[in-house]
Amino acid sequence: MERPRTPRPLRRDVLKASGAALSLPVIGGVAAGQESDGYSPLGRYDIPHAKEVVVDDEGTTAYVALTDGYAVFDVSDPANPEPLVTERELVPENASNPLGRIYDVKQDGDHLVVASQAGSTGVLGYDVSTPSEPERIGFFPIRAAIHNCYVKDGYAYLGALDGEANPVVIVDLETMEEVGRWSVLDDDEQWGEVPFSRRQTHDLYVQDDLAYVALWDTGTWIVDVSDPSNPELVTRFGDHSKDEVTGAGSPSAGLEPPGNSHYVQPNEDGSVVAVGKEAWDAGNSGSGGPGGIHFWDVSDPSSPEEIGAIEPNVAENNAYDGGTWTTSHNFDWVGDRLYTSWYQDGVKVFDVSDPSNPERLSWWRQPEETSIWTAQCAVQDDFYVATSLGTGLNDTEPAALFTFPDEAGEQENRPALPGDSSSSTTSTTTTQTTTVTDDGTETDGGGTTAETDGENDDGDDSDGGSLPGFGVGAALAGLGLGALRYRGNDNDS
Repeated sequence: MERPRTPRPLRRDVLKASGAALSLPVIGGVAAGQESDGYSPLGRYDIPHAKEVVVDDEGTTAYVALTDGYAVFDVSDPANPEPLVTERELVPENASNPLGRIYDVKQDGDHLVVASQAGSTGVLGYDVSTPSEPERIGFFPIRAAIHNCYVKDGYAYLGALDGEANPVVIVDLETMEEVGRWSVLDDDEQWGEVPFSRRQTHDLYVQDDLAYVALWDTGTWIVDVSDPSNPELVTRFGDHSKDEVTGAGSPSAGLEPPGNSHYVQPNEDGSVVAVGKEAWDAGNSGSGGPGGIHFWDVSDPSSPEEIGAIEPNVAENNAYDGGTWTTSHNFDWVGDRLYTSWYQDGVKVFDVSDPSNPERLSWWRQPEETSIWTAQCAVQDDFYVATSLGTGLNDTEPAALFTFPDEAGEQENRPALPGDSSSSTTSTTTTQTTTVTDDGTETDGGGTTAETDGENDDGDDSDGGSLPGFGVGAALAGLGLGALRYRGNDNDS
């Protein structure tokens, strides 16, 4: 079972009494602020090219991927996030190129892993027993893009996009050597006939000796890793059969509903798994749209069953290029709460004590200024953290680390989505069915979903609109292995 994040005394009453909640200070030249009324951030720190953020067990230290490096923040005072370390241009020993497209960091205990999907591809391991003074353990090189990874009990679990087996590679962080790997091809080699863009080993989560692997259109796979040297398949579930995703398909097939297994996390006892989908109207045909978060009962691994969903808001223009992004991205399930990110639709926290009937507790968005990458619980009932890409598709607004109160609330005068004058500025959610849309409307349940609502050799951190999936638009568009053949990797492994 994953660690509980123990509540601690709240600081916000003190802040409000002192007036700090009305006018928070400027930190390092960057303003942190909170509106005087309504649900809003506690603090903010602008930092270029921020992507994933994770928080330590105590909820006092946050680690942020920066595309060309990483940062460590002291968030013990959530109104004033303070950078402790910022490292960019990370060149491994015996390599000439830095790590590139660092979209993910993961931390567990004294271990931090920084993952790279371009330049020198692989992962750097750090000892963060003293968070303000990280010490390099070493580098694990691999000729594969590592978009996401997980760290647990001294092992790093890497989603390795090599364009062939696309395996999960398990690395011992003490020796920085591979100890085992698993691939869908171990189950059935015919999965290799599924196009590259539709079987990405996109993300994974490890809990109680089980690895939960998000494999895009091939679904979610649960793998027993109790023996890291010999991973074994437990079960698979998803929207598509093998036959449905075999063959070329359309270029936009992997980007449109019914969607994919993009991000995955189980609840604390492992009986239910939340699967986030990342989708758009990729072909600009009007038939596609954003993806939501779906809940699967896996208490009987031989017969997984979808039991509920959180549906996304649908924007006026849901195009992959040039549209408003309201699809689900990364999230965090702690206790009875799900902390979620929705790009330009902001951050939302849900009560998922009954996953078949999720209820929204809070929601904040600034779609003209922010595009939220993830939301992660720091301290239950106190605060959580989130990162913004700016506006997501360009750098007109700065990327940032945010802190939010972990409490129910409504944002006052919530901005409408771009081009959508019908977006409500206030909303409540009351659900009596298995599927809830964020604008408060209800759809029939039964576990159904409603559709109503390349590598960069020089490590350049310019995203250019290719943020989803592996951060390389060519991969998702199905242009094949040539777009990701890791030309800048210094290593032959």
